Order: sequence, then C-alpha cells, then structure tokens
Amino acid sequence: GARKAADFAGLAAYIAGLAATAPVRHLDETGFRLSGRTQWLHTASTLALTQYRVCTKRGDMLSTLAGGVIVHGHFKAYLKLAGVAHGFCNAHHLRELKALIEIEREPWATKMFRPLRRALAAVHQAGAHNKTRQAERITRRINSLYDTIIEKGLPSTRCNRRRTGHNLLIRLRDYKAKILRFIADFAVLFTNNLAEQDIRMMKVKMKISDGFRTNHGAGIFVTPRASPRAMNLPSW
Repeated sequence: GARKAADFAGLAAYIAGLAATAPVRHLDETGFRLSGRTQWLHTASTLALTQYRVCTKRGDMLSTLAGGVIVHGHFKAYLKLAGVAHGFCNAHHLRELKALIEIEREPWATKMFRPLRRALAAVHQAGAHNKTRQAERITRRINSLYDTIIEKGLPSTRCNRRRTGHNLLIRLRDYKAKILRFIADFAVLFTNNLAEQDIRMMKVKMKISDGFRTNHGAGIFVTPRASPRAMNLPSW
C-alpha cells in the first residue's frame, strides 16, 4: 500500500495538473471518518482523468482550477471559485422534479421535467449528426418554454402563498444559464455522474472499514486511485 502510493505520487501530481486546466471537470465530495473526525474526499473528474484530494473541510476547494467549466451539484462553495464557468447536474433537478410530481402533484414540475429530457435528447440527436452546437431555432424554443414554465410556476406579486417547490423554481430561474449549459456547450454533460461514480468507491470503503486511522493511511488509499480513463493521455 505505502510503496504503491509512493510509486504513484508523481503520476497523481501530473494528473492533478491536467485536471486543473481541462476544459470541463466534474466535481464532487463525500465525508468520511479519519481519526474519529469527519474529513472530506474531493474528486475532480474528466472523461480521461480522475483526481482525488483529502481535505479537512467540505468547502476546501481546488485553488489551481484555471478557466473552463466545472460541473457540480449546486454546492455553494463551488460557486465561489473564480475564473471558471459552471454547469449544474440535471440529474439532481430531475429527481427533485419527480418528487414534486409524484408526491406533491405539482403541475409545473411535470411541465419542466419533460422539456429537460427532450432538450437532452435533442443534444444527443445533434451529436449523432456530428454537430458541435444546437440549432439556434431549437435553442430558442427550449429557452422560451423554460422561461414560460418558471413564470407560471412562481406566484404573482399579489399572492403571498409560496407553492411547494418554490426554492427549486427560484434556483431554476436564477441559474438558468448554468442549468442549460449542456445545450450551449456539448462538452458539458447533462449530469455529474462522472464525479459521482468516482466518489462511490469511497462509500464502499466506508461501509467496509468505517474510515481511516491516520492522514497517511487516507493518502495511501487515494493516491494510487488517481487515474487516466483513456489511452490517449499525454505522455508523462
């Protein structure tokens, strides 16, 4: 374990440098126990790379990210990162909308759920025809429908009653560009599944051993797991 971590330390640092400047990265974090205290494992994932970091605070963000887009689940600490654009995980939005549809019977949620799925299908269809961006007329249609659903879902200024899902409506309204970035930039995925898949290993580790005894042990665990996903990784 310790020897393997030492062998991989240089490669892990190299991967971290590539992830910092990648055009699109997916970020996620999960808590775990270290010496009886809660610590955090952060991941920065791309289609080709996976980087892990062990941090004492959940909000301890990467300071080396430069330009590009970060995709995440709307954790506010990510929004404080300077010099990067943002894409929000729409799997989160679909789950929240589904709950509003099935439990609260909110009609606006049904109207929003379907266009998001159709927008994703339109991106896939355009990509299948080797297009790198969505047709302007389709983008206008999606944006117009999106805005109309938000406007009808929010209460009027004469109504003091907030409907169920109000906070989600506000988020969908205020962060529209981040939520729909997958339409404007096909390199930005609809979900944050890349990072969530990479973080899932830690969840398995927690179920088995319930954490780490030392920082050194946590480092031994995560360092060899920084990895290239694809064979076209630049030579190191």
